[in-house]
Amino acid sequence: MPFTSQEKIAIVSLLIEMANADSTIAYEEMISFNLICRRLEIDHNSFVVGHGLKCEHAIEVLKTMTDDKKLELAKLMVEIIDSDNQAADSEIALLNHACRAIGIDRLLQ
Repeated sequence: MPFTSQEKIAIVSLLIEMANADSTIAYEEMISFNLICRRLEIDHNSFVVGHGLKCEHAIEVLKTMTDDKKLELAKLMVEIIDSDNQAADSEIALLNHACRAIGIDRLLQ
């Protein structure tokens, strides 16, 4: 399921926020982020725009995705959290916030 260019930009914003939630971006998180960008075919321009996009605005964009895309996004967020083998409380808090705000939580019930 391909993401739209707007969705890709919003995903970049959210995943950067997720990687930095504990105030430190681990090397493993950078590797995972880069692999995700390659898999999703996120280009340099989308990365730059996404990097500058506020997380709350990104969440507003991501709310409009299909349920299948929302579930895929949840997997991507967990992939970032798991990449450094340290699930910080701040990462879990952001995951919970994003899942509630985007509507992923209702899909998992």
